[in-house]
Amino acid sequence: LDRTLAGLGSQTSRPSSIVVTCDVEDVQIQVMVEAWARTAPCPVTLVQRAHTGKSRSSQVRNNGVRALVAQLADADAVLVFLDGDCVPARTALGAHLQLCRPRTLVIAFRHDLTEAQTAAFDPARPEETAAISAEQAGSLKSRAGRYRRQALLRRLGLAKPHKPKLLSANFSVPLADYLAVNGFDERYEGYGQEDDDLGRRLYRYGCKPVVAIEQATTYHQYHPTRAPGDWHKSPNVSLFNAGGPARCVNGVENPTPQPLVRTWTWHPGEGQPGR
Repeated sequence: LDRTLAGLGSQTSRPSSIVVTCDVEDVQIQVMVEAWARTAPCPVTLVQRAHTGKSRSSQVRNNGVRALVAQLADADAVLVFLDGDCVPARTALGAHLQLCRPRTLVIAFRHDLTEAQTAAFDPARPEETAAISAEQAGSLKSRAGRYRRQALLRRLGLAKPHKPKLLSANFSVPLADYLAVNGFDERYEGYGQEDDDLGRRLYRYGCKPVVAIEQATTYHQYHPTRAPGDWHKSPNVSLFNAGGPARCVNGVENPTPQPLVRTWTWHPGEGQPGR
């Protein structure tokens, strides 16, 4: 997370606000975010809630959006989502902001770093220090081509309902469109399919995919994965296959019950955070 924030601080296009939202009450996270926020280029908000024994990433992401909406006066804001283990390339945010327009969904992706690449990685100079191999670069290029073909098939009405696939670790969407579909469906618990579901509902609402895999790259730091080996073995497959309307019921509005959520906001040049 510290590296991810350092990468955000090195962007060629500055964010107007940063929200860190997590599924655990960890004092170390609060201390680290507070220290970084004092030199951040914009207001920084931390949203924490106690872990309940099962990952609730859909609800946690919605918590971040709820905190942001409470601060914003800009109805035309763009939401850029990153996972806390993904460091953005220095031009990634600029690419998202340039490409994200009303009724669009900007689909991006990531380089999966090896353990050795992660150890040598400098988030202030990601492109120079990631040491991406030809094989890794080729894999990303191949994925971009595949997603562009899927975007064409979508225009022709021939694509699967959730393709091109939204990766929750790196995508952007206008705030108004995210709220129109009520954000992530908080019925999704554990690992998998919550991003496929959001993408499908945004497409159903009328958003058009913009493939920015090569323009808005992030670098995913190595760690043991929680992902099941087979998409079809994820615990949420039956929920995803059941489908549903573009606007989910348990989302930003009507959230699923959760533990107490604590929020802190730091503004540049200020001492104590607002709560």
